[in-house]
Amino acid sequence: MFLEKYTKLSKVVYGVNTGYGGSADVRNTDAIENQKSLIFHLNCGISNRVMNPGLVRASMLVRANSLSNAKSGVRPEVVQLLCDMINNNIVPVVPLRGSISASGDLMPLSYIAACMSGMKADSPVYFNGSTSASAKTVFDRCNLSFITFMAKEALAVINSSSCAATLAAVNLFDFGSLILLSELVSAMSVEVLHGRMESFHPIVHESLQHFGMKEFSEAINKLLRGSQFVRSNKIYDISNTNCGLAQDRYPLRTSPQWFSPLIETLSESIRKINVEINSTNDNPIIDHINEKIIHCGNFQGSNTAVAMDQTRQSVQMCAKMIFAQLSEILNFHMTDGLTPNLSGCDYTNDFGFKGVDTALASYVSEIQTLNSPVTNQVLSAEMHNQAINSLALISSRMTAESIELLKMILSSSIICLCQALDLRWLQKKVNESLKISLSKMSFPVSKS
Repeated sequence: MFLEKYTKLSKVVYGVNTGYGGSADVRNTDAIENQKSLIFHLNCGISNRVMNPGLVRASMLVRANSLSNAKSGVRPEVVQLLCDMINNNIVPVVPLRGSISASGDLMPLSYIAACMSGMKADSPVYFNGSTSASAKTVFDRCNLSFITFMAKEALAVINSSSCAATLAAVNLFDFGSLILLSELVSAMSVEVLHGRMESFHPIVHESLQHFGMKEFSEAINKLLRGSQFVRSNKIYDISNTNCGLAQDRYPLRTSPQWFSPLIETLSESIRKINVEINSTNDNPIIDHINEKIIHCGNFQGSNTAVAMDQTRQSVQMCAKMIFAQLSEILNFHMTDGLTPNLSGCDYTNDFGFKGVDTALASYVSEIQTLNSPVTNQVLSAEMHNQAINSLALISSRMTAESIELLKMILSSSIICLCQALDLRWLQKKVNESLKISLSKMSFPVSKS
């Protein structure tokens, strides 16, 4: 093995025969003890709140995938143990907080390495969803053995921002689904408010060629094809005083332009995170083919942090638009005949969705408080060695909170919109029945 031969030549390799971080000037001749020391000093988390085991398990998969690129200097046994733990549903308990995602998610990933090596043999692990048994008990039950990390192997498991990138991938999957749901909510809002389809006409996005805008408009056109509630692009005579506004208000009319950067940010963020979870991002890189060791900073999760900051801003913009659409629908002065608060009966006693309106304002306000870019909050850490750090996991966690709130906003919105569409349908049927009844009635003509 190239790394082993290289270190036998008394060459300095970071994390193999040196200390860590700002202590890299320390020299160490016992590579195995050096790996244990790394795990020991990083296992310092406070476990009052822990990571979701699904996230930890997915992070283990991302680490196994990264180590499989054969640029991290680990034996196949390390990757195999990660895969065996995943397949047997053995998941370490990992504290939620404590990472600045600079030299990677060091503290969280050290708990995975501790479990693999048996340093936390008596600590509980998740096994098939339960934490009732220790790591040793579960490993014995599954016929697995703890591993002794050789030179650089524990560092390779720990020294990456895989937790941040994994949560980012989950966030982007969820947000992609919520964008599709937002298109549906916007289409329903157009129906409820008797909106005009001209806002989504192909010539609009041909005139301003953002691909997100085109995607959104095409989705609205497909969803509203054949709708009986939307307005056509009819031109009204100036003498017609009953045609209402000459154009829709901004929550409907500018929705393609508003959602366009959200869709494009999502697309670019997916590209970035796809690179992160399929790359070698520990340090140093072991180029065994060309027999070189390259010290670098692929663990710095800046792309993940920026992607999550931008995604969180997009979540906030999405929430603002949905709230603006619902505010218009719940205001009977703007709805062309719907009841106040979408009440289903006597609106003097039934206040309908007034409480939902207030709750929505709360959800949107909370999203706004989470919208501050995390990358603005960097502090120097670890003897000024990690003087600049991405905070990617913090950004991913805050984005997950924002997405959870957006789910609440959209679910509340859909209930409101279903009520509003039911009321529109009842209006339509009553009007049709009245027309038929009135057409059958004859009225006497009085003679003067």
